Amino acid sequence: MSEHPKCRRIFLLPISMFLGLLILVSCDDLKEDSLGYTQNLTIQSPAPTYTPLPTYTPLPTYTPLARPTVSSLQMPTPLSQTVVPLIPTATPLSFQATRIPQAGSYIDEEFYENIQVDVEGEFLPAMENRFDPAVGLTAPLIKGVDLAGNPIVLQEDAETTIVIALAHWCPHCRNEVRELASYFLDNPLPEGIRVVSIATSINPTRANYPPHKWFENEQWNIPVIVDNSDSDIARAMGVSSFPFFIVIDSNGDVSLRVAGRLGIDGLERIFELITTKSY
Repeated sequence: MSEHPKCRRIFLLPISMFLGLLILVSCDDLKEDSLGYTQNLTIQSPAPTYTPLPTYTPLPTYTPLARPTVSSLQMPTPLSQTVVPLIPTATPLSFQATRIPQAGSYIDEEFYENIQVDVEGEFLPAMENRFDPAVGLTAPLIKGVDLAGNPIVLQEDAETTIVIALAHWCPHCRNEVRELASYFLDNPLPEGIRVVSIATSINPTRANYPPHKWFENEQWNIPVIVDNSDSDIARAMGVSSFPFFIVIDSNGDVSLRVAGRLGIDGLERIFELITTKSY
């Protein structure tokens, strides 16, 4: 009886070892199946990668056209200043008398090529970056003709004159004339101030030629003195860009020069400076 249990234990030992080995093999199979399943999931469902949103690209900025320089306005050989006696008939014309002529008033097709101007006095120097050497100097006396061929002078005694130099082909001048034309039509000039414009740098091959058509289309009612083919008036006033503003006081001296557009706000600021004498 004592040997029977011992034999049973000996018989069960191999069976237990076999079952343990079977369990280990089964676990390895399950592990491999689990790894294969995970691998399949990784292949079938890859992790999404980060894609940044597109960056902001600003609109193009405005790049102004290069303005003419002093050298482009000057002739290779500087012209000598001439002293011309006063012409009794060359008196400044009123605003009503210098309205833009109607179509058909030009008989001479070479009107702009035959323009004659008279300059009396020293030419003004060109503007510098931070200092205008012309301020305080006596402006040259300019005599010429308006768009209708009538005699006109640039300055007038006992009044402050604002001179606006304009080129018909200049895009900045076109914008300035369009903006200021409506202002001049709707608002009288302050007392003691007159405004005269110069049609200069005239070129028949460029935009808005002839100038009188351009001024007529824009309803520009400011008197216009026409420069000659050499731009003598512009050179005499030291014009270095377009548009260009010159303020000449009642004594004939230069009070202020401004290069570039002013617009209505800038023009009214100049009116204020003149009336308060704070320039």
